[in-house]
Amino acid sequence: MFNEITIIGPGLIGASLGLAIKSNKLCKTIVGIDRSVKNLEDAFRINAIDKRRKIIDGRIQKSSIIFICTPVSTIDKIINEISLYSNKEQVISDVGSVKNIFKKKTLNLNEVKFSLVPGHPIAGTEHSGAINSQRNLFRDKWCILTPLNRNKRSIKMISEIWKNIGMKISIMQPSEHDKIMSMTSHLPHLIAFTIVGTAFNLNIKKKNELINFAAGGFKDFTRIGSSDPKMWTDIFLENKNFLKETLELFLRDIKKFKYFIETNQYDEIFNLLKRTKEIRKSIIKKKI
Repeated sequence: MFNEITIIGPGLIGASLGLAIKSNKLCKTIVGIDRSVKNLEDAFRINAIDKRRKIIDGRIQKSSIIFICTPVSTIDKIINEISLYSNKEQVISDVGSVKNIFKKKTLNLNEVKFSLVPGHPIAGTEHSGAINSQRNLFRDKWCILTPLNRNKRSIKMISEIWKNIGMKISIMQPSEHDKIMSMTSHLPHLIAFTIVGTAFNLNIKKKNELINFAAGGFKDFTRIGSSDPKMWTDIFLENKNFLKETLELFLRDIKKFKYFIETNQYDEIFNLLKRTKEIRKSIIKKKI
């Protein structure tokens, strides 16, 4: 059991992490830091955190582990703020969906002012804020760690926390992570955000009835289109290189599908749909 852990940004992921850590008795005291007073109060009220702070200061030295659960564009800056007070025995991790986000200055501080073990628990919902946190959000899900060195102690500390709250661990290089996420997470979100706009930009006389006639498939597919705009704007821009490559592949396949439709190629369409159905079935069997 740790004496103290700090969670910076106890929103959906951060507060869910706090609830899971407390539920599994992994820490005596959890400190929450957030500029949003309302979110901080919500996290405290649901017992995801024990102490509330609005700023990073010298008190953070007492925490063995610091989790940064903020939008990816802010993580590097926050680490540099922490470094004003931290020591190399403290472990910093994050939950960001992009891992190639650290500047050279930050990397040079690693193992000098702190030990950095970037992480990404692949879990979440379309909702945000501590008020929507879930104690079992991470159970039976994957957490990817992208260690920047071979500090076995730090890697083990972060791994054990995620394992103890029910996650499976995978370790990979930051670029490998970002490429995989561009396909499995970032592109689907980009499509979901886009298709909602496409539907409601159609020239339909009775546009209000579009909502009434939105079939289950449309609603299911666009559920993630209601995710936090700030968080996803950050993700798209921070991972733009891999996302552009993935998007080009997707647009190529869309053009091919369009051609099949235009030229009435029944067999090509049928075989494509059959193949994707089989791939989907294999994914479900693996329970990932």
